[in-house]
Amino acid sequence: MTPSARASLRSAPPIWAMAPGLRRLATRQGAAPRLAPTWPCHQLDDPSPAGYAAQLASCAGALAGVEEVAAPLSAAGRAFALDDLHAMGQPEAFVFAPVWLIIRLDGSLHLTLRPEWAQKVAAKGWGTVHPFARYMAGAVPPQSLVIYTPRDSHELAVVARIIAAAHCYASGRIGEVALPDSRW
Repeated sequence: MTPSARASLRSAPPIWAMAPGLRRLATRQGAAPRLAPTWPCHQLDDPSPAGYAAQLASCAGALAGVEEVAAPLSAAGRAFALDDLHAMGQPEAFVFAPVWLIIRLDGSLHLTLRPEWAQKVAAKGWGTVHPFARYMAGAVPPQSLVIYTPRDSHELAVVARIIAAAHCYASGRIGEVALPDSRW
């Protein structure tokens, strides 16, 4: 191996530095939709086409260790939890343990991501820090996000990748690699 190849391997970021589906994240086009200022902070405009929320639920339900459960705290929508074998992420990886994802009736999502992942998703315009993370600092982790509703099939595919990244965070691993501070 050449010295430049060795240097390249040493300087490569660890696999967990960015979830695979977020590495080449495109920027969401258009202005951010408005969110209601009251719980559960639904998206007020720019809705998804009919059936997109069901497609996202199908995507989430197909991931390892996932089961659909009643939504916590009377949130309207479909909630997804991890079974005990798979729920190995940090406590902050869950909306309300063991629930890691809520797909709201409007097609927007409530989920959490590793802080550096959340920062990228928000910077690219796919979502924002959940308003309650701002209002109730400390009670809701700052990596708690509202992901905007997908407006077309391209955006649907991107939001499905964000769901997969949230699943990695909640399960505490990317493939066979355990994330730092996970319970593996």
